Amino acid sequence: MHPKIKFEIKSKKDVETFFAFLRDSKYDNGRSFDWAVLKYHPFFKKFRTKSGFKIENEIVQKYVNDFYNENKNIIKKNINLYEKNWRKKEKIFYKLVNKLFPKDKWPKGQYIAYATMWSMFPRFLEDKTFQIPHKYKDPKYVDAIIAHEMLHFIFYDYFYKNYPKYKTGKHNFLVWHVSEIFNVLVQNSDDWMKVFKIKSMAYPEHEKIVEKLEKKYKIMKLNKTDDLIDDIIKTVKDSQLMQ
Repeated sequence: MHPKIKFEIKSKKDVETFFAFLRDSKYDNGRSFDWAVLKYHPFFKKFRTKSGFKIENEIVQKYVNDFYNENKNIIKKNINLYEKNWRKKEKIFYKLVNKLFPKDKWPKGQYIAYATMWSMFPRFLEDKTFQIPHKYKDPKYVDAIIAHEMLHFIFYDYFYKNYPKYKTGKHNFLVWHVSEIFNVLVQNSDDWMKVFKIKSMAYPEHEKIVEKLEKKYKIMKLNKTDDLIDDIIKTVKDSQLMQ
């Protein structure tokens, strides 16, 4: 059995995500917060001070609620379209995933895709929820975003069961690198490209590793998941990412 994704609109979720981006900004020098929030919502720039970013929950809540009220029709229209598009691809998606993880069951969770006004689309491993854009210039690309986040859920579950030594918090950053590189390599493989048509974009710091491993696995094919994961782990450890 595989999960059936629910598609929902909840402004409260975007308030929570705002503060999640803000908390995580200490790990990437604010890169994600800048990309996700400030790029298209410069209103928030005035709350950045020399001593940090200071803003009250009520201010964020009002801004988000106003945005959702002003754009409710287009958000609803797009979310309905994204769900319709996904239903056409979900069966083949699960078949592709089954080739990677043939003996694994999907981990328990809510599996809800929430709309987001922010320009990055986070996932939440604890409850298996994630976010998709409230609008996108190419609506079909949202299928690839959904596939990306869903692939993360089963990857993390598989990885921690089969590589238990990486379960401790000190390895979180390493596992994040491995998971993102794994997703890009898988989603850009021939079998996945035939379905989704659109390449997955690597983070800038992963581009050289992806390019190196793509050349190798174009020949080897992505038919041995553990070999691929082992290769990514070694390449990440040997790179400057963990230095």
